[in-house]
Amino acid sequence: MKLKFCILFFFSNLCYSAPNILLIIGDDMGNETLASYGLSDDTATTATLDQLANEGIRFNNFWTQPVCSPTRATLLTGRYGFRTGIGRPVGGPGGGLQLDDPPPLPAWAVPSPPGMRNQPGPGLSGIEAIDSLSSIPRAGLDLDEYTLPKAFDDHLNYKTAAIGKWHLGDDKNGGIDHPNLVGFDHAVTLPFGSPENYFSWNKVVNGEVIGTVGYAPVDKTNDAINWIAEQEDNPWFLWFALNLPHTPLHLSPEEHWQSDYSHLGRNSVPSYDNPDYFQSMLEAMDTQIGRILDSLSAEVRANTYVIFMGDNGTDLRIVSSPFRPYYAKQTMYQGGVNVPLIVAGPGIVNGVSDALVNSTDLFATIMEMAGIDPEEAVPEEVTTDSVSFLPILKDLNTPSQREWVYADMFPGGFIGIPTADYAMRNHRYKLLRNNLEEHFYDLQADPYEYNNLLEGDLTEEQSENYLALKQQIETLRNSE
Repeated sequence: MKLKFCILFFFSNLCYSAPNILLIIGDDMGNETLASYGLSDDTATTATLDQLANEGIRFNNFWTQPVCSPTRATLLTGRYGFRTGIGRPVGGPGGGLQLDDPPPLPAWAVPSPPGMRNQPGPGLSGIEAIDSLSSIPRAGLDLDEYTLPKAFDDHLNYKTAAIGKWHLGDDKNGGIDHPNLVGFDHAVTLPFGSPENYFSWNKVVNGEVIGTVGYAPVDKTNDAINWIAEQEDNPWFLWFALNLPHTPLHLSPEEHWQSDYSHLGRNSVPSYDNPDYFQSMLEAMDTQIGRILDSLSAEVRANTYVIFMGDNGTDLRIVSSPFRPYYAKQTMYQGGVNVPLIVAGPGIVNGVSDALVNSTDLFATIMEMAGIDPEEAVPEEVTTDSVSFLPILKDLNTPSQREWVYADMFPGGFIGIPTADYAMRNHRYKLLRNNLEEHFYDLQADPYEYNNLLEGDLTEEQSENYLALKQQIETLRNSE
C-alpha cells in the first residue's frame, strides 16, 4: 500500500501520497556552465535543466566543498568535512580500492589521451604546498556516521537507491559494499572518482563487480529508470550521481547531443583548448536527465521532488569566464565552491533565490521533504551542520535560513587548522584561506574575487565583517 500523509481539518481529511525524491548530482560544473545562470554567452544547450529552472527555484548562492568526495559526505551526513574527516577525494596509498581492470575498449571507442583523467594540482592546498599529497592516504566515510538513507530506513517505508558515482568507500570501511552499508537498499555504483574511459569501466551492483562496455551515462540512466519502475506504488529516494562532465574529456556520442559537434570528428583527440568537447559532455548529461524525467508518468512526476546540483566547481583546465583558471575546482574561491542548485516539485514556487545554502543543508531539507523531523531522527550525540531550506522552496519571500555558509579542504587525516584551507561568507563578505594564505573579498562589489581587501586598509564596516567571519570560523571549527 502506498504511504500517505493525512492532515486533519475541522470538516475533512486531506491525504496525499508520500513524495518521491530524486537527487541528481552533476560532476565538476560551476554556475557558469548553465545558460539559466546567465553568466556566460557560450554555454552548452541543456534543455532539460533549463526547463527545470523554469519550473522551480534556481539558487545563486549555493556552496559545496571544492572537491567531490567531501561534498558527497556533507550530503549524506549533514556535517562539514572537519567533523567527518573527509577533506579530499578518497583514495591514495593504503586508502583506495583495488578492482580488476575493466574490459577492453570496444573498437568504436577512442582511448582517452594521457592525463585526461587525473588532474594536476595548480590549486594545491595546505600540506600539498609543503609536501606531496599523493603520498597521503585519504580514508573513506566512517560507517559510524548517521546518514540520510539510514534516516529513511529508520523512520519511513521508503525505498532507497544510490546509482552512479560514489567515491566514499575504501579498503577499511567496506569497500565496494559501502553504499549498502551506509543504508541504501540498492546500489549500482562506479566506486572511483571517474572511469579511466567512459566507454569501458567497472560498475558494482550491490557489492558485485561487473565489467561493462558502452557509454557509462546511458548505462547509469537505464539502471535508474528500471529501478524507479520497479518501485510501483512505493515512495522512493534516489541518489543519482552522474560522472559527467568530469574528465576524462571526450566527445559524447552523437545521439546525446543537443547541438552540432560533428566538426570535431569521432577520432579527434580531445583538447582543453576546445570547449566543444566539454559542452558535448554537458549536453549528454542533460539528455540523460531528460530520459529519467520523461520515464515518469504524469502522476509520479507531479509527486516527485527533483533536485539538481553540481558537486564542486569546474575543472581548472576547462573553466570559463567569469571564473578563472587557478580559481576553480580544488580552491576555496567562488569558482571552486559556488555551483548550480535547482529544485522543482510539489508545492515549490518558481523563481530565483539569493539565499545562502550549504551542501550540508540537503540532509535536513530532504528529510523534511519526506516528512521526517531531523531533530527527532538524528541521534542526540551527533552534531550536524544542516539547516533546512524547505521554507524558501515554499515561499520565495522567506528570508535566508542562514547568516553564513562554509567550506573546507584538507589532506585526509589531517583536519587541524594548520593544514586546512577554508572559506566562509555572509551575505556580502567572504573570508578564505587558500594555500594557507588569507584573503578577504566584498562579493557585492567584487563577485569574482579580484581585489583582496587585506592588501589595503579596511573600512570600519569591512573590518567588522572580517573580524566577525574570522571569529565565526574559529567558533565553528572548535565546536564538538
